Amino acid sequence: MKLHQLDLNLLLAFDALMTLGSVTRAADSLFISQPAMSHALARLRTFFGDPLLVRTPQGMLPTPRAQRLHLGVQQVLQLLEQQLSEEEVFEPSQSKRRFVLCTTDYVECVLIPPLMQRLKKLAPGVTIEIRILRDTLPEAELASGEIDLVLGFDEYMQVPGYLGKETWLTEPLAGLVRATMALPEERITLRQLVDMPHVFHSPLGTSEASLDRFLKTLGFSRTISVNSQSYMSAATIVSQSDHLLVLPSMVAELLANHWPLKSLPLPDAVPDYHLNCVWHPVHAQQPALMWLKDLMKELVNSEPG
Repeated sequence: MKLHQLDLNLLLAFDALMTLGSVTRAADSLFISQPAMSHALARLRTFFGDPLLVRTPQGMLPTPRAQRLHLGVQQVLQLLEQQLSEEEVFEPSQSKRRFVLCTTDYVECVLIPPLMQRLKKLAPGVTIEIRILRDTLPEAELASGEIDLVLGFDEYMQVPGYLGKETWLTEPLAGLVRATMALPEERITLRQLVDMPHVFHSPLGTSEASLDRFLKTLGFSRTISVNSQSYMSAATIVSQSDHLLVLPSMVAELLANHWPLKSLPLPDAVPDYHLNCVWHPVHAQQPALMWLKDLMKELVNSEPG
């Protein structure tokens, strides 16, 4: 006897027949005709090799085989109905969920601190694990659920079309210099972008950024003296030298508040950064993941601090 040979709709008919003890009433309960229910009973008898229900003066009585089968069939139908009708529920205040985010140090500096403050109030049992985004998108880990979300900038990752993607933030770049540096204007000009030596913050170890591609379109290039994968080390170098560090404006302001640095705007034509959130579509409807995405997106679009 093979399950794949059984029309599972027959289990509904069997349950109705066993519960109501009447072909007519069973047919009415399933909104089918009496001949259709009689045909279903005939198919059940053939499949199980047993009369299942026998007509007597007292009505249709189940055979011992039918009685044994009915308990299991009821349990299966109840479980199936429960699985189909119940939606997964996520209660932030009660959850012990651990979310894994793959991202850059930008997000660690700007977004994670306010996120942890909000989680302390809304979901004190929820924890966050940060994995640093490398030079390839962790597609396999997104598919398996090992990583919940990836957050990064366009220039750090190429996102395949089958993955979910939203741009959460468009942010201008800024220039960081030591606080005591005297400049003709309280901004970085195109000429200074080209002439000043740069500390290049490259979390993935790349040798070129969107700024370099922008300068190339104008026929220019910049001089990179130091390539650093850490905001802190890059900021320390700039605070003790005449170098320029170009990075997203919110991080520039954050570093300027903790180091002897000042953040200055760049020429308007310099392209902005685009912070993207990436997820796998197989997990897109998980209530927990949807909740975290909404919360983080709200924080990204709120006022800094």
